[in-house]
Amino acid sequence: SRTNANAIYVAPALQSQIDLMSGVLHCEEGDYDTAHSYFLEAFEQLDQLDDRDKAMPCLKYMMLCRILDGLSKALGISASGTMGIRSDRAEVDISGMVSGKRGVKYAGRDMEAMSAIAAAASERSLKDYEAVLAKYPNELQDDLLIRHHLKTLQEQLLESNLIRIIEPYSCVEIDHVANLIEMPLPVVEKKLSQMILDGKFHGILDQGKGQLIVYEETDTDKAMEKGLKVIENMDKVVTSLFSRSQALRSMMI
Repeated sequence: SRTNANAIYVAPALQSQIDLMSGVLHCEEGDYDTAHSYFLEAFEQLDQLDDRDKAMPCLKYMMLCRILDGLSKALGISASGTMGIRSDRAEVDISGMVSGKRGVKYAGRDMEAMSAIAAAASERSLKDYEAVLAKYPNELQDDLLIRHHLKTLQEQLLESNLIRIIEPYSCVEIDHVANLIEMPLPVVEKKLSQMILDGKFHGILDQGKGQLIVYEETDTDKAMEKGLKVIENMDKVVTSLFSRSQALRSMMI
């Protein structure tokens, strides 16, 4: 959009809307760095136009992208061996945006809400996160984009907390996990089942005993994969030969 806009004159207000929509699309695709760049372009133009009502959402989107990108990287680091363990690394850090010139100019409950979300994400604290959502309902739930991605963020925090809890166990009572994470048993049971199906960890739910049985990570069987590939190729060859024989028979008739 920026390249096309440079070829002709586009009013700053219109260009800011183009950049805003581009940022939303990239945000939905999970490309938070690029989305942040587009939101920054839109914010700077609206800030110059002194349009606070439209600039404020762009600033919140910028902060949201920093939070989502930072947490994704943090959980990616943890997934290699320590997923769900709290870290003091500064992946989820928007202090520069809050304390800078922009933060001072646009200070208010919106900025406080996003700062509180960033703090909860940094601590990987689901309890603090839900407390923030309850404290700032209008600032965090009225905007469709923010509400949607905060729901995704909540799921990531829940998964990381569950993995941190079950990591030391090979067999654990589901009720014990629910008590530790302070959530209803049916919700925890459903989420653990979904994580098993998604391959987040290997295990089964023994609903008769109310237990979660966790298996150790195992290397994939290379021989089985190669064997299945051979069978697949043989099937293609047989199918091709059958088609050719059918064609020859029809020619002979």
